[in-house]
Amino acid sequence: MVGSGLVVRDLSVGYGPVRALRRVSLEVPEAAVVTVLGANGSGKSTLLRAISRTLSFQGGAVTEGEVLLGDRRIDRLPPDRVVAAGVCQVPEGRRVFARMTVADNLRAGALGGARAGRAESLARVRELFPVLAQRAHQRAGLLSGGEQQMLAVARALMAAPRFLLLDEPSLGLAPLMAERIADTVREINDQGTAVLLVEQNAALALRLATHAYVLEVGEVTLQGPAAELAATDEVRRRYLGVVDEDAAADAETTGARTLTRWEG
Repeated sequence: MVGSGLVVRDLSVGYGPVRALRRVSLEVPEAAVVTVLGANGSGKSTLLRAISRTLSFQGGAVTEGEVLLGDRRIDRLPPDRVVAAGVCQVPEGRRVFARMTVADNLRAGALGGARAGRAESLARVRELFPVLAQRAHQRAGLLSGGEQQMLAVARALMAAPRFLLLDEPSLGLAPLMAERIADTVREINDQGTAVLLVEQNAALALRLATHAYVLEVGEVTLQGPAAELAATDEVRRRYLGVVDEDAAADAETTGARTLTRWEG
């Protein structure tokens, strides 16, 4: 896997004696949307933290492998330099600065980017999220859940990243707001920003992505074009809630699994 994209190669991560990721490899090409699916505890958020170099805040550490941006290793950089290199994460849970205004949250996001591009980034954010422009002087903690998620994404965009890491952006949102967030992800990508998306709403994620990976207990067990994964029996049953009763009966009878490793 080479090129100008974001590449994770044979990455292993531990939290003390607990191994959270085992030799995970994936690639996010320039201007693509790639999604990572998996159950709770499969290592999805750990993967994003390893890329953004924020693992140490949760007591984790990379024990093996590397992360490259083009031909440059970024897995040895401090978090602020990863942002400066063009990779920015939006953590799970809408972690805005609640007591600060919307405008001040956006200014905080711009601290990691080039000063020359801040006006352009702010104009982009206002176009994507007009409600934030209307509420620029309101405290972020008074926004609705969906608006706080918009602000969290907007704050990351203020650093003008080439690669945006989104961790569960629709979590806890009403379906209509989740679709608005999805539309925003599409628009961000259409403007040239690549997205690595971790999302519990698998149907939404597979619609947005061109390529998908499935993590199970810290290992990639399946990968391929998102449309092809969405058509597999195992993904349909486990992540999309579609039950093929005949296949389910066969599985119960034989004890066989339909999920096989996809060598991509």
